[in-house]
Amino acid sequence: MLVGLGGNNGSTMVAGILANKHKLSWETKNGTVKANFYGSFTQSATCHVGFKYDEGSQSLQDVYKPVKELIPMVDPCEFVISGWDISKTNLYDACKRSKVLEPDLIKQLKSELQAIVPLPAALNGEFIASNQSDRADNVLQGTN
Repeated sequence: MLVGLGGNNGSTMVAGILANKHKLSWETKNGTVKANFYGSFTQSATCHVGFKYDEGSQSLQDVYKPVKELIPMVDPCEFVISGWDISKTNLYDACKRSKVLEPDLIKQLKSELQAIVPLPAALNGEFIASNQSDRADNVLQGTN
């Protein structure tokens, strides 16, 4: 459950997880790229766990293991994602609006992203940026 699911960060995170889940590739101005979890500590970092003896060189060799093999955690590709946002815009349109991701990637994820619509969010107008008020069409009614 993400607060701000339909914002730039939420929609980009969901698209990234889906791209990895489906092992997608897409075109950029610099060529074709493939989905990966580079930059994710839990998915791509390694940890020094000890040494092994190399009989050929008669020396110790460092041994590293991926962090995800040392600490029990859920694979992000298995996440079931939902959340709240002040905008009821589906994540496909949110990704297009944010202009953070490559158009080719967004196009490949269109049907899945269109199916994800944020739940209504709690909002106190005193704590919202003035440029966000036009987006507030998915707000729970009530008072503090």
